[in-house]
Amino acid sequence: MADSTLNVHIVTDGATYTPAAMDLADHFRTIAANWWRILLISTIVGAGVYGWSTSQDPTYVGMQLINLTPEVDQGQGIDQATIEIRLSEKKFLLETYELALKAVNDSKLTVSAAELRSGLTIVQNPLSGNILIKSSANTRQLAMAQAGAYGAALERSSIEAAQIDNDRKIKDAETGIAFLKNALSNGVLPAGSPAADEATKALEAQEASLVFLRLPTGKYGVVRLIGTPVLDNSGEPVAPKPIRDGILAFLVAFVVAAESFVVTRALSDRVSKATDVEAITALTGLPVLALVPRGRGPEVVEAFRTLRTNLMFLEGNNRPRTIAILSPNPAAGKSFCAIHLAESAVGVDAHVVLVDADLRRPVLHQRLRTDREPGLADALRGMPLSQTLHRVDGHSNLKLMPSGAPVTDTVAALGGRAFRGVLDSLETAELIIVDTPPGAGYADALAVAAHCDAALLVLDAETTRKRTTKQFIAALDRTGASLIGVVLNGATVNKRDTYER
Repeated sequence: MADSTLNVHIVTDGATYTPAAMDLADHFRTIAANWWRILLISTIVGAGVYGWSTSQDPTYVGMQLINLTPEVDQGQGIDQATIEIRLSEKKFLLETYELALKAVNDSKLTVSAAELRSGLTIVQNPLSGNILIKSSANTRQLAMAQAGAYGAALERSSIEAAQIDNDRKIKDAETGIAFLKNALSNGVLPAGSPAADEATKALEAQEASLVFLRLPTGKYGVVRLIGTPVLDNSGEPVAPKPIRDGILAFLVAFVVAAESFVVTRALSDRVSKATDVEAITALTGLPVLALVPRGRGPEVVEAFRTLRTNLMFLEGNNRPRTIAILSPNPAAGKSFCAIHLAESAVGVDAHVVLVDADLRRPVLHQRLRTDREPGLADALRGMPLSQTLHRVDGHSNLKLMPSGAPVTDTVAALGGRAFRGVLDSLETAELIIVDTPPGAGYADALAVAAHCDAALLVLDAETTRKRTTKQFIAALDRTGASLIGVVLNGATVNKRDTYER
């Protein structure tokens, strides 16, 4: 909570405003309380998905296995690295639109090339040099036909590419043979010379290679179909799976529905951002003395002026002199409210002492830029009060009693007679405002409230929960604390009109 006009040395009250999380026990209690609703929703969703799944057309998967046949090169096979490279090349070729179009045209399939590609799955096995082509369709025959068409198209493309490469090699061999023959017959290389012997050996090798290259090229293609197309999943449809889909939908719906009830409970348990003071009064049984908005601006200043005025004109002649500032949860803004209320009271020339009774996590000395020690803990041990009171810059009538030295048993320190004695000894103060730790987690706030004339309950519109608030108020009632009203922090309020120029 920020303030741009009150000459205050703070901008926020502790941690950032994060909505309080529901604990694990509440989480499961909420689910248990709504188990039949969650079960009903999950069953309806599961049944709906089951019905939808059964209405879908079946999907079959045809499979065609192909193998990279190592191209024979002078009697030597191709190494593993080359096979892996060619696997990648063939996988890329399989995924192209051109090959799908070739498969459709050559095999007279009734589907388009785009539809054929959409149902294609390729599984590679680099160790064996195999590629498994999978193709999805709504009938068994079409699924196998598509997989077979892909394999046949790839085989033909491979043979065509191999033929082109083979023709190039034949032409190169014929050119080399003609050159060597010409060199030997024209006397360029003298007969019996070493050069002529080398050329003769080269000529014999080229002629043997040419004989090999002129063999039928089909069996030397780099792709070979293995068997005929078969169906995956023993011929059963791979989809839909109504039972599986229904169970999964039931489980997902169960989790989503359960968490939805938890989230709804958490959101509905928030106090509320609205300015509906009647609803807050109905929740707490207390009047709303101020609505404090978030952010900067004159609305914050006016909110604390309203709170100050409401405290000054409480019914009866016994206006409270010591006021405990309480909140059921952390990050509700109680320290922020304590400081701003103190400074607002100083604005009407009241002598105010601000006491930091949050001995667990004190913040007032940081906000007001004073030392933490000596302070309240030291006063409780008998140190003179004059040494524990610190002046606050910019406010001559405001003094701060910080928390002081750390205390091991904070509840005992605040619940004993010494604490009440400290409050009574602040004789010159017209108003004593006491900050406390959050009440839902610690008993310190209950001990402090029991010693003060009155207590203000600070609630945050987002982080404070209704159930926690009711429990805290009930605990305060048992201690005899005198709750006089509520301050709603983070309230949504209307901007001031243009009456004030």
